[in-house]
Amino acid sequence: MYVLPIVIIGLVIMSGIIFKYVGSTFEDQLTRSSLNNAQEVSDGVSAWLETRMLETQNAANIPSAKALRENPAGMNENNKYRLALMNKIYPGVYDSVSWGPFDGSGLLYGETKSGFKEMHNADKAWYKETMTGAKDSFMSSPVISQATGKIIVNSIALAKDNNGQNVGMVLAAIYVDAVMEKVSDFKLGEKGYS
Repeated sequence: MYVLPIVIIGLVIMSGIIFKYVGSTFEDQLTRSSLNNAQEVSDGVSAWLETRMLETQNAANIPSAKALRENPAGMNENNKYRLALMNKIYPGVYDSVSWGPFDGSGLLYGETKSGFKEMHNADKAWYKETMTGAKDSFMSSPVISQATGKIIVNSIALAKDNNGQNVGMVLAAIYVDAVMEKVSDFKLGEKGYS
């Protein structure tokens, strides 16, 4: 007489435990999967930005950058070819490229889609950070481009002479929209990230 109710109560308790365990396991797996996918997107965007930084670092190490004190016109000429090449390979990514002396003047000499542009940046936080010389290269926080008025991040690298002394800075202004587009290009799950 008591056997059937005890079996039923046991089955109900066991079903509840199994349901809770399976639900918890499913939730953990879903959370882990989402975190892994988010990490993949983060890693992909970081790698993409590191590649943009590598271009700027390379531009800061070319002979015309090392000798920009003696031959600033060489760096201006280099910027024309640099921007043309970058816009050909990565259309819609770069706002402008520029260089400036490491003298605290705030002057940058840039190449934009509309040609040469002299820019003044002494009051900008990223410029002040660059002039400390503490970092050989870094990405700035988003700012408004003087060249186009669009939101950009600056990829910045210090140019050093053959004695290792800072002689200037080299920049590539990258559209924030291009970074956002890169994020949306990564797919998470069947329907994608967004």
